[in-house]
Amino acid sequence: MRKIISINLLTCVLVGILISGCSVNKQKQNGTSVTVDNLIIKELYEKDIQIRELDAKTDTVNLEEFDKKHREQIFQLLADNKVITAMDKFRAALILQHTAAKFCNGELTSISPENFLLAYKLSTKALSILENEKDTTTLRKGYIQRMVALNYDRYLLYSYGYQKFGTQFVFDDKTEEMILAPIDTTLASDAERAKYFVEPLHILLNKHRMKPMPNNR
Repeated sequence: MRKIISINLLTCVLVGILISGCSVNKQKQNGTSVTVDNLIIKELYEKDIQIRELDAKTDTVNLEEFDKKHREQIFQLLADNKVITAMDKFRAALILQHTAAKFCNGELTSISPENFLLAYKLSTKALSILENEKDTTTLRKGYIQRMVALNYDRYLLYSYGYQKFGTQFVFDDKTEEMILAPIDTTLASDAERAKYFVEPLHILLNKHRMKPMPNNR
């Protein structure tokens, strides 16, 4: 039942991303209305970064305690159609990306892999907006494109046990090192990887050992 409710909620939110609404934050500039970034999302995004920096230094922060509240706020803003600009969508995607993982029958899973699919949709839309606006300054940095690949890889990994591009790593109990999560090498070309600022497959495999594909694939 929880799974059905989660999927229905996700469907409603995805539809909301694809349509335009009336709750748009605008300011007047030179006599015309200009859509501005949502300050609430910006504050959540900055807090997200701050708590991770603090945890990296002190190892004392319960990240999920903050992340759960942040995700709930993002869901509410999405429901209210207040995630509008490219940066709104990018920041919201980053917050949703920080969905907790758990071990189930010895395998790493997510408490809600649908969040990664939603993050993928948001970051894809952010990229589309920036491309339409010809914002070459932001696009040149590559973090928006990389976010698209990363979100999709996480969705696939936590839903099916493999990834498409090669952005995700898992812990190997035998060697106690981080290795590449399984990559389905048929899903992406190196040209597509380059578009999303991911290294070519042969470079990834030369640098890192990769976990085998799951048996049920």
